[in-house]
Amino acid sequence: MTEATPWAHDFARKHKLTLRFETPLPGKVPAYKYEDGDLMVVVLDSSLPDERQHFSLAHEAAHLILGHTGDVSPQEEQEANFLASELLLPDPPFSDFAYENLRGLKDAFPQASFEALARRRQQFIPSVLTIMDDGLITRRLTSDEFSAPFQITPHERHTLQECLHTGEDQDETGDGIRLHATYVDEGRGVVRVLLIVEES
Repeated sequence: MTEATPWAHDFARKHKLTLRFETPLPGKVPAYKYEDGDLMVVVLDSSLPDERQHFSLAHEAAHLILGHTGDVSPQEEQEANFLASELLLPDPPFSDFAYENLRGLKDAFPQASFEALARRRQQFIPSVLTIMDDGLITRRLTSDEFSAPFQITPHERHTLQECLHTGEDQDETGDGIRLHATYVDEGRGVVRVLLIVEES
């Protein structure tokens, strides 16, 4: 049994949820919910990092708020992810900090992962987010309002590689574009670089 973090405890109380912890969970899911009499219980995988547990908790709460029951559809999963982001990083206060880089956002909202912060930030600031894990590009997400090529540019790749090799954040501005790469190594066996490209 694992104790809830203060953030998870407060969130569960606010949304009238009972928390339980197990590991591993069936089907390798990070969390699931069920009713126990009058209680709505959310079970979290206790082996996951706190930030992942927090998002999973917000995701299950989002399903409840949206009235999703039984086997949910891919569209319902997307809806729950979107609402979970808002529950995890509500506006306000998130909009007051949206122009901060990811380090500043992490200081202000430690309950969320760097990826969750970057994705939420895109809802306020048009940009393209590229994520590199152990030297391989794993995601590239573009805001609807931001025009970016499907493939990363040589300049973006250079900035990602520089961040990865030096272990230091990179910040570049030129031609009306700002590139900011954030180096993340939290001792979990994966080195991650998150690159945000936006208008300067």
